[in-house]
Amino acid sequence: MERQPNARLADVVDQAGVSHLGLASRIGQVAKEWRVPVRPSHTQIARWIEGQKPRGITAALIAEALSRKLGRRVTLADIGLEGTTVSPEIGLNFSDVPADLVDTLAQLVTADAQRREFLRSTVDVGALTQAAFGWLLSSPAQLPDGSAGRRVGMSDVEAIRSTTAMFADLDNRFGGAHARSAALQYLLDQIVPLLNGTYASAVGRSLFSAVAEFCLSVAWMAYDSGWHGLARRYFLQALSLAHHADDRMLGASVLSAMSHQATYLGEYREALHLARAAQRDLKGRAPALLRAQFAAMEARAAANLPDGAGECLKALDTAARAFNEHRPGEEPEWIAYFDESELADEHAHCFRDLGDARESYRQATRCLSVAEASPAAGGYARSRIFSRIVLATSLVDQGDVEQACHIAVRVLPRIQETASIRCTTYLRDLHNRMRSHSDHPSVIDFTEQARPVLQGRQAISLPKR
Repeated sequence: MERQPNARLADVVDQAGVSHLGLASRIGQVAKEWRVPVRPSHTQIARWIEGQKPRGITAALIAEALSRKLGRRVTLADIGLEGTTVSPEIGLNFSDVPADLVDTLAQLVTADAQRREFLRSTVDVGALTQAAFGWLLSSPAQLPDGSAGRRVGMSDVEAIRSTTAMFADLDNRFGGAHARSAALQYLLDQIVPLLNGTYASAVGRSLFSAVAEFCLSVAWMAYDSGWHGLARRYFLQALSLAHHADDRMLGASVLSAMSHQATYLGEYREALHLARAAQRDLKGRAPALLRAQFAAMEARAAANLPDGAGECLKALDTAARAFNEHRPGEEPEWIAYFDESELADEHAHCFRDLGDARESYRQATRCLSVAEASPAAGGYARSRIFSRIVLATSLVDQGDVEQACHIAVRVLPRIQETASIRCTTYLRDLHNRMRSHSDHPSVIDFTEQARPVLQGRQAISLPKR
């Protein structure tokens, strides 16, 4: 059979304005990042345009290289190569059909378990804002029901919720990378078969809600491990699952989590929009504790915008007033972690970013004092690492370098025990702030003790403020 030219690929290559040699080079660069041994020549580009099908993951590499050149997402279908490999856009869409969502989740988890490097590549924040619009404007969800596989009951749903709590605890104590592989295995072996099982709509809603919580936890694990594109794929799965469960509170909390990550990555305007979308969807219906957490995320984003100080302070005031209104037990269990120490921690971060070191110090001190008096003091070990580094940062910004180094040295062992790239990133940011004091004896000692952590892990640089 005569091979047909791939007109769609030729058209996108023409739109990108790149030569065959240039495209081959770009594909090679993506392959290097994804750690796959693909190094095409310009003649291979010509053969693919003539109709030859690329092998293995190469089609995904082509799509990614063209996406980067054009500054927009190019799908396998756009370049006439659909069905040739796992799509690089897997998990990046807000799904309206339960069966399609289940299939997408299964493909995503399988590819993740196989360590497909393209899943960890950058995902533009636009994919999240588009999903947020889909969430806000979506029609009532199609109710999930299943008619294949074994019958699923509420005991299965409760088992997922208990397992989610276990993995969340491990994540909080030991970092996102600690138990992520085990969480993926549970998704593959236990959750996906249940989603493909037999259940009525009422059980289906509860099942999808429980799986949304689990996917949200897996997203946080990937985020904490520094795999931000992968985290965004799981956040979007959690959002779609919450939609089909008709769980608007959980879906809004997913948007809030997306905002948290966007702020961390320096995408402040988008983070602000996501936090406000979470609040807007539940206006007048959210428990006070949820309103407090959503407002705190708005404040975190606004604190980093050039003209955001006023908006930040207003959002912090909203968060404080909402927190004071809450009554224990009125909120979902998954937001109960947001206590007085967490609220103070959010204040400390905001005032750090606003440049008010004294108030940041006061709030960080309050956070740690309340946390240490709490019965659950050891349950959020990673969060308190962040709080201590913010406390040390406030001291550096006030010129008390010696005390800042003392705090930082004391927290180093916990960072070394925690499989968290975020902890390393916080530590690196603190170290960078000490550069003007690099000849201070305490800084020299801290630098030497911190060297194995700073050099041994891959951390991002926090955006300059």
